[in-house]
Formats: sequence, structure tokens, C-alpha cells
Amino acid sequence: MNKCIRIFDFAKQLFNQPKAARQAGAIMQAILESRSPRISDIAACLPGRPAAAYKRVQRFLYKNEPQKALHLLFNEQAEYVIGDPTEIERPHARKTAYVGTLKDGQTRGFQMLTLATPVRGRALPFHFLTYSSQTFEDQVSSRNLEHFKAIQEIQAFLGGRPIVFDREFSYCRLLESLVGAGIRFVIRLNLGSNPPRFYYDAEQNRRLHLSIAPLNKPNIYRRVYYMGQVRVNLIGIWQHGFKSPLWIITNLEPEEGLALYQKRMKIEICFRDLKSLLQIDKVMNKSQVYLNKILALVMLAYAVSLVIGEGIRDVQYAQVEPSEIDLLVIPECERNSHWHLFSGPFLLIKKRYHLSRKQLRKIVAAALRIFERLVFAIDVRSFVPT
Repeated sequence: MNKCIRIFDFAKQLFNQPKAARQAGAIMQAILESRSPRISDIAACLPGRPAAAYKRVQRFLYKNEPQKALHLLFNEQAEYVIGDPTEIERPHARKTAYVGTLKDGQTRGFQMLTLATPVRGRALPFHFLTYSSQTFEDQVSSRNLEHFKAIQEIQAFLGGRPIVFDREFSYCRLLESLVGAGIRFVIRLNLGSNPPRFYYDAEQNRRLHLSIAPLNKPNIYRRVYYMGQVRVNLIGIWQHGFKSPLWIITNLEPEEGLALYQKRMKIEICFRDLKSLLQIDKVMNKSQVYLNKILALVMLAYAVSLVIGEGIRDVQYAQVEPSEIDLLVIPECERNSHWHLFSGPFLLIKKRYHLSRKQLRKIVAAALRIFERLVFAIDVRSFVPT
């Protein structure tokens, strides 16, 4: 990591105690340098002998709660919240208590449900849960309960904002829970081998058969009943170039729900960055408690790379002057510019930038100001399309 980039300055905004901030900053910097969530890889990038550094990381995890620091990244001005479930394979972890089997019923691993807000057309994580078929057995839980647990935990954050989910959340019990809790939602409909049934009335007298032609004009059904039990609005569109239509269920106005889901689709690359750039799918911890703590640190490091990397992208590919950087505004640049090809975290973590030390210092200073405003909820605009 370039010496102009002091991760400690960002960590100070997240951890109250100076010692904890110094340790967190060093660990986050090591995560970005090693591009790995494994403690052994992180320790190899810390000062001193690797064995001693390994123990320092463990002591930090024992004494601190980085998940609480992650909550500070919730964007108070966000238009909506995004939920994204990810399967993480752990095929050789046969004695790890929290590892179960994934959806295929064979591969060992666990699920991570990440909750994020949009910032400048990117996804900024602020909360997550990990669970598996094994934790369901040990804790008398289920996928449904874990999903609703996540909703309960962030209900105070939502403040009337809708939450946008993919098709894994398209099932009746969750919809009932969301409606019962008064939460606004936008969910892509799961039309798998056993698609849900819709009815025009709660008595299930008239069934609705979904159909749509491959055109850009959407089909809208208002106040229909999902499985005859939950009243929702339904909108479908079959856009040119897609093999199948997109159906959205929501308790918002149908057009608003579709627009929000299409915004979500544009920023899913940020979840993939966590896997491809920081190899979050390679995480290895014997304890679920320590697993969650290291994952929180990885997400904090990613957030720092996001705000710095976006500044680098503006200066390098949109010819923005470092003194004029505004990470909440999309710069004007040609459609075929490299600005559209690379994400900010990719440029920073892969070190694909060619800037002077003076330019880099100004970029980092601008990114730190944005980070401070985000953490302290000072006038941060939520979504700028990319």
C-alpha cells in the first residue's frame, strides 16, 4: 500500500480508543495488501514476526467488536437498503461447527447475508449475518428465521426505506413477516421449478396466470394475493436481449419497485468485488464469533478502498483535478472511457494507477472527508447512477 494512504486516519473515525484504531488501521491495511481474509496472510503483511503478528490480530479480535464499527457505515440518506445472500464454500472444513451444506445438498459451506446501502452507485456494506444448515440445527433456527432476524436487526436503520432483495427471499413466510412489521420491500420473484401461485382475491377463487410478451412495456397487476395469503403489487417486464422476463413483487407502487430493483442490478458488482478482490470466499476461522469479526474488518477495509479508489478513478480517467474531487458526483467523461471499465476498489487494490504523490495525497484527503461525513451522517447523498 502506498505510504500516502494512511488507513489509520479512516480507522480513527470508526474506533473510539486510539489503541484500537491503530490496531484496526494496521489490520485493514494488511487486508488490502494481502487481498485475503485469512489471519495468517494478514499477519504476514504486518510489522514484526508473522507468529507474533498473528497473535496480535487474535488479541484485537478478542477485545473488540468490529461489527459495531461496520454499523457506522449505514448511509442515513440512502434511498433504499440492499440485501444480498452469498454462498461461501468450505469443502474441507468437516470439523468446523458453523459449516453445513449448501443448496446443492452436497458441498460444505455457509451462507452470508450482506446488507448494504447505495453510495455513488456502489454497494456499501453495513451489516451481515452468517448461518448454515448446521447452525440451524444447533440453534433451533432456519433460513426463514435467520432472514427475519436480519430484518429485525436493521428495522431501526430502515426508517421507512424499502429493502430490495433478490429471488432467494421470494417466499410466503418472509413476505408475511415484512408486511406484519410494516416494512416496504421490493423482491424479485422466484419462478423456478415450483413457481408461486397468485390470486385476484384472498379466497383464491380466481387464479392469476402470469404472462408477458418479450417487449419493453411492463405488465402490472395491483393488489393480488401471493399464494392467496399476502397482498402485493406485481410488475413484469421482458426486455430485449433477455431469455426470460423479470417479475417484481412489492408493496410500493409497481413502477417504483421495478425502478429500484433495476438500480440494485447495476451495483451487484460491488458484492463480487468482495470475492474477487479480497477473496472473502477464502475466509477460514474455527469459531463463528471470530469469523464474523474478521468478515466485518474485511468489509471495513473494502469501504475504505471504495472511497479512495473512486477518487483515483476520477483523477486518472476523468481528468478531475484532485482539489475538485467530489465523490458524490459522477464526472463527465466519454462513454468509452476507462472510467466506466474499472471500479475504484479494483484500481486501488490492484495498484492500477499512475499518479504523483501530491495527487494521491489530495485524493486521500478528499476521500477522508467523505468518509467522515458518511460515518457521522452529515449530508451524504445516497444514489448517483453509474
